[in-house]
Amino acid sequence: MTRRINYEDDIFSLALQVRCLRDMLRLEIDPEFFRERIIGDLAYLDATIGRVYGGLRAGPSFVGRQEHLKEIQKLKRTFAEALGEVLQKRAPFAQHLLDRMDAVQEMQASHLRDAAEIRGLLTGLADGPQEDERMVSAEELKILFEPPEEE
Repeated sequence: MTRRINYEDDIFSLALQVRCLRDMLRLEIDPEFFRERIIGDLAYLDATIGRVYGGLRAGPSFVGRQEHLKEIQKLKRTFAEALGEVLQKRAPFAQHLLDRMDAVQEMQASHLRDAAEIRGLLTGLADGPQEDERMVSAEELKILFEPPEEE
């Protein structure tokens, strides 16, 4: 059975979580209560945003892909900005993450690279589909001509 991914809601939810994380980093909260949570949130957001983008990148025939790519690009830039606040120690909580700066820097670089890659993908999409993208694959034909599942 094919798994349906709701990119719009997934990206929206991740954007809310990035905004919340960014707000937490700007507060002078106690590290003994929140340090591990923030480290976990950074890792979770990094991995999950990457997985959502990977799904979009792998599926050139998704309906609404171009809009989802724009939204994931914006999300990746916003997350990279939040990571930049940590790296530049503009966020008060950054002082409690000094031992994680290398990992934070790698995360930021990865999301900035992806945002640039998305810009290239969107430019290609704006130019229109290429000849081989207009062709229907054997797998797509099989799906189209399969009888509907009975319940």
